[in-house]
Amino acid sequence: MPPIISSERFNTLVSASKPLRIAVLGDLMLDTYISGTASRLSQEAPVPVLRVRDKSIRLGGAANVMRNLKALSPEAKIFAFGIVGVDEPGEKLRALLAGARINTNGIVGVPGRVTIEKQRVIAGNQQIVRMDFEETAPVDTEIRDRLIETLTKKIRLHELDAVVIEDYAKGLIGQEMLDAIVSTASHEGIFTSLDPHPGNPVRTRGISLMTPNRAEAFALAGVYHTDPADDPAKDPALQEVAAKIRREWAPDILLVTLGHQGMALYSEKEPRGFVIPTIAREVFDVSGAGDTVISAFTLYHAAGATDREAALISNQAAGIVVGKAGTATTDPAEIAASFKLEAEAEKRNA
Repeated sequence: MPPIISSERFNTLVSASKPLRIAVLGDLMLDTYISGTASRLSQEAPVPVLRVRDKSIRLGGAANVMRNLKALSPEAKIFAFGIVGVDEPGEKLRALLAGARINTNGIVGVPGRVTIEKQRVIAGNQQIVRMDFEETAPVDTEIRDRLIETLTKKIRLHELDAVVIEDYAKGLIGQEMLDAIVSTASHEGIFTSLDPHPGNPVRTRGISLMTPNRAEAFALAGVYHTDPADDPAKDPALQEVAAKIRREWAPDILLVTLGHQGMALYSEKEPRGFVIPTIAREVFDVSGAGDTVISAFTLYHAAGATDREAALISNQAAGIVVGKAGTATTDPAEIAASFKLEAEAEKRNA
């Protein structure tokens, strides 16, 4: 059983996170949920008729990372960097971010490009269709240069404590952009996190943290994906993939999320991996769990947590959000309560 962080230590890290300043660069999205009941088929086609009961709009993609950071530390300053279309969904996305007290000055409106929106239709507890409104062509160099200039200036002026890069392969993150941000942050001693996408053929070295899931890690390493071993700590394929990513990308920290098996932390101190079992007590929806992991790890590491402490907190946070519907968040009170439950269970089993 991995060590459990004491309530005193966790409270110290929560307090230290309050003055942090974190920028998030990535593909901004709107998540729309249309839910209701379906009890009959349409006379027009063999499809269910949904009686709509509710429609909700949430922040998705890189915007969900910003939402997670704010939930984890409401007093921290979060800066959004990315693009939206000059359209109604783009206005809604900006409004949602502003309503969450997230700085939107780094968002560029691009005429002629649609804001990414994913609409999910849910009957009861079953998703029956998802509709994606998006454009994945590379963003114009001029737009990328504007974002690079603005973000690297904040890094050089030490106006940030960490930078999160969220790549969903929607055309925003390019090689020059990634290299410029990572190299500038590395030079200035600023922590950088990357959630990579195997579909985007970019590479960089010297990032502080990478957080792929198991399938993404295999794809990034160019290794055929195999079923996981019963014990992640004794999974030779996972060991090979982690070693290859560390050689080719040279991240300070590699955190591979393993779904129901938890996560594995790799670094110079943990070359064979530090495996943390999942604490999820009920899995309702795994969407957005990766966003929670990179948010929690980055935030608490910047607040002074060790690699292991940040991973343990991230694991607790992810275990909480997968028990909620949709792209959910958690907060320090829920994480503290989760640690307490785990500590009590350990005492009973001792």
